[in-house]
Amino acid sequence: MSRYLKVLVPLFLVSVALLLIFKWTAVKNFVIRWRGGPRKSPSLIRALPFDVLREGERKRIRDYLYNLQKKLTPTQILIPEIAGRPRGAPLGKYVRVSVVVEARDRKAAAYLRANQGRLATLILDSIENFSYEQLRSRQAVWKFKEELARRIFFYYGDKIRDISIVQFEIHQTKG
Repeated sequence: MSRYLKVLVPLFLVSVALLLIFKWTAVKNFVIRWRGGPRKSPSLIRALPFDVLREGERKRIRDYLYNLQKKLTPTQILIPEIAGRPRGAPLGKYVRVSVVVEARDRKAAAYLRANQGRLATLILDSIENFSYEQLRSRQAVWKFKEELARRIFFYYGDKIRDISIVQFEIHQTKG
């Protein structure tokens, strides 16, 4: 019996260590749920995966994005206010999105800042590929984020750590 324990105990410990290394996010989420809910995160980006803001608050939105820009770490890049018309949208309707892309390190952040225009084009293309009806529900924002993350990771996967949507609005042009 002790022979089996000598083998099983180290094997169990190695398995737990591998689980903690490779599945840290899953373990962290389990512990958070077990303790009774998420705690407040010190980072604005982590606390708000996206923020739906009401129309008519342009000054508030600009202040929000300006303050957010000041709070970003050197590896986070804000791509502000990309506006596009979703497929099948009624005339005058458009979507405005702001995204924060978090790079793996400072070198990758410098590369992404140099290619910020290409990232903005990917975001615009993602908006235009979604149908207007898909973007009207709250669940669609998560689907949009997943699709956007998939596209950005396809092109810049080795340089990206995380993507957060910090502004998502559906607007009607005035006229």
